[in-house]
Formats: sequence, structure tokens, C-alpha cells
Amino acid sequence: MTDKLYQETLFSFLGEGEPEAIQDTGKGKRTTATNKSRVASKAQKTTSESVTKSEPETWELNIKTIIRYGGENIPLTDYFTPEEITNGLQDSSPTDEQTSIEEKLRKITGEDVRKRMENDFGELTEELTTMTFNKEKNMIIPVLTARKKGSGMILDRRHGVYLRLEDAVANRRSNMYVPGADGHMYHIRETEALTICKKARKVPSVPALVEGVRLKFPRIPWGILTQFLVVARHFARTHGAEVHGEIYWGEEGYQLVIPAQIVSKHMCEPIEQIFDENHVKVMEIHSHNTMDAYFSAQDDRSEQAPILYAVVGRVLDFFPQILVRTCLDGEYLMIDPHTVFELPFESATNLDFPQVSVKGAENDDTV
Repeated sequence: MTDKLYQETLFSFLGEGEPEAIQDTGKGKRTTATNKSRVASKAQKTTSESVTKSEPETWELNIKTIIRYGGENIPLTDYFTPEEITNGLQDSSPTDEQTSIEEKLRKITGEDVRKRMENDFGELTEELTTMTFNKEKNMIIPVLTARKKGSGMILDRRHGVYLRLEDAVANRRSNMYVPGADGHMYHIRETEALTICKKARKVPSVPALVEGVRLKFPRIPWGILTQFLVVARHFARTHGAEVHGEIYWGEEGYQLVIPAQIVSKHMCEPIEQIFDENHVKVMEIHSHNTMDAYFSAQDDRSEQAPILYAVVGRVLDFFPQILVRTCLDGEYLMIDPHTVFELPFESATNLDFPQVSVKGAENDDTV
């Protein structure tokens, strides 16, 4: 099979659009086969003459400088104050002549810009990003560079795991595994006559993962849940209504907040948004008065953040019902409440009852 035919076959598995053929020169460089791409490459080469790499002495930035990334023109002032752009940044490595009070100011570098942008664009890592500056256009351009050959890939004699389909073309194996936009891993099998692509049942040489949630803070104390149950019972008994609560974590521990809201028998609608930079919202919890605990269609539309959501049903029963879940990418993951709330029935010490014999335990058939 020729390189071109092989590549066209492999790229035919792309879901949308007709990809251009990629020619492998055998030297690690790949160029597109269409005139359009050659023209674009020539234009890019011409433009690059006015672009400088991230060398501090060549960067003349001002408050009108923009950052071109992701199809947007982002003002440099989104990441630096006008004073920082005009006067410079404090030097984090003062010389002997400098004092801790009067630190030397230095010009903003490409690395300074990249570090601040990385908070918004996680892909702009130091390893993969080259910062360039177009002086004529007063424009900073972050460029994601290609990884070193083999980086980001797992290659064995007969199989390879890749991040991109282009990597599979350049480093082909009989069995190739490439992630798709739908979140599934695809197995591409090469034979003499066929190239087969299907969802993979397993992927070699990668760790086995399981779905789950781990709370970064301690489990929510039983007392916090009890506080909400007292409020929920009151509204259920007095008005037959639901009620909404929010649980936050801060230096003082967990705190239950009942925000301003409008409630009825089948609805509770918060009308107050609480924001406190010193506290983290861990959970939203609401009651279902005398009804069972379940997540309604309205709950599905409202609960889309990656936090914990809980619903408490039959709040007037001696032991109410409770369900907990979280949301990621519009899908919900149910969580065992035991992993979220402390239980009043748990004991930190070992319980020993020698007067109680368990039938069948340690060959003892006594009761």
C-alpha cells in the first residue's frame, strides 16, 4: 500500500469534512499536497520574517498590544495592568545592589504572558508553547509547537496509542488506538487488504480507570445535614413546600446557607446568588417535602456545575431518603451518600461484644 493510499484510507475515518492528503517525506516533515496549502505556507514564511521569538530585548509592548490566539484578538491589558506594561514587572531575582524595598523593574517577556494565559488556556504549557511577537502588527502570537517524536505516544512492535490521527500516519502499527471527539477510544486495525476502525473494548499499555468522585475536603458533618433537615421539615410541615440550601467550605469548616428563594409544593427557586472568594461551594441541596427523593427534569436543567447536588425526600419520616450526584459534561454521576456525609452511627473505636456469638464464625455454631 502506498503512503498516499494508506493515509487516505486512515483519514477516511474522520467524521466530517474531506481531509487533505499528507505526504511523508521520510524526514519527519509533512506538507499538504494542494496548491492552497503551498500558498498558505509561502505566505506564512513571508509573515514570519517580521516575527521575533520570545527574546525580552526585542519586545516593545504597550497598552495597545494584542494577543492573537484561538481566533480572538485579546488585549494585553486582560493579563497585565497598564502600569505593568508601561513600567515593567518586579524582578523576582534582585542583585546584590538591589534592596527588598526597591526592586528592579524589567520588561514583560513572552514567558510572562504565557504563564498568565495558561490559567485560561491550559494547553499553553511551557513545554509545548513558543511565544512570538509581530512588531509591525503589535501582536503577540502563542504557537503550540509539535511534540518531539514519540512524546505523547505509546509505541510497541504491534500496537501504538496516539493523541492524533496524524501521529498514527507517521508512526503506523498493525493495531492503533486514537481518541475520537465523542470521548471514545477507537481501534484501527491494519491488514493486507483492510483498514478497520471501531470503538475499542480495551486499550493496551494505559492505566485502567474507573468513574468516581473524591471529596477534597473532609466529609460533611452529620450536624450540617441535620440543620438542613430541621429547615426542610419546617417548610414541609407548615407549608407543604420544598426548600433549597447551599453548603460551603471555608477556614471555619462547613457552613449551611439558606439563600433568599421562592418555594412551593413542587418548586424552590433561589433569587439570591451568593459569592464569597473565601468560601467554596461544595453542595446544593433541596427537599422534596413528603415525596420520594429523586432528581426531576427541572433539576437536570438547573444542576449542570461540577459540584455536589443532593435531594432529600420524605423529610417527615423518621429516616428521610437522600440521593447525591454530580455533573460533568452534561452527564450525571450518582454518588453514595456515605462517601459525602459523616454518619452518626459510625464509631472510631473497635467494638467488642464477647457475649455475642455469631453462628458459623470461626467454627462456632452457637448463637
